[in-house]
Amino acid sequence: MISTHKPTAGRNRESLVGNFLEKHLPDYFGVDTGLILSRSGEFSKEADLCIVAQPWNAPLYLTSPSRILLVEAVYALIEVKTRLTPSALADAVTKCRRFKTLPRQFDDAPAPPRIADSLFILWAFEGPTPRTLKRNILKAISEVPTHEQPDFIIIPNSIVATSGTYRVLTKLGQFGSPFWLQTYQESGGDVNLALGDPTEVHDLGTHALLPFFIWLTSWLKRAGPRSAPLLEYLPNDYVYGHVV
Repeated sequence: MISTHKPTAGRNRESLVGNFLEKHLPDYFGVDTGLILSRSGEFSKEADLCIVAQPWNAPLYLTSPSRILLVEAVYALIEVKTRLTPSALADAVTKCRRFKTLPRQFDDAPAPPRIADSLFILWAFEGPTPRTLKRNILKAISEVPTHEQPDFIIIPNSIVATSGTYRVLTKLGQFGSPFWLQTYQESGGDVNLALGDPTEVHDLGTHALLPFFIWLTSWLKRAGPRSAPLLEYLPNDYVYGHVV
């Protein structure tokens, strides 16, 4: 019955993913949902799920149906789909690009992040064969800059695909590191040449969820703390009161 009612089915799918992440991620990382706001006043589309840095951040308007999350607090945005059709993939890429291009300016308390990127994860419960999916992904991101592409596409019991800045990091290492510089020089300064295919699809069958979770948590732990600079979100010309 629940699968025949689209809003309810959508919430149920998101709850399944959210509950899984909440149970298995370290306590430092929270799972939330809402609108994502940048200091420029731009919003992302409402996020199905977000992985956030809990100790140093909190959502705004906690009792509102649409909570607001500051973009600097967000490690990853997760889009949840029932079936990964070409149209669903194109819709997710559009949402990804908007999220990835929101301006970020991190607070240095408790420390600046070690990885300033944010992940975009597309989670679907059904999809085509791995070869068909790779063709669909390559078509969907063919005109999309690397830093605006989804990082993970996961279909449990089937595949994990990587692209975007996550794939750059795994292939070239941290920007400016000795390995990055060596690889960059060996490719003649062409990062795309060093990467090869812009996406890598792993046909993992029933094992797909385990490597995805290991890769995700490894990235999260290395990303370091992140905190939103609250003063940057205040209007410069607004007077809140005066000293007496």
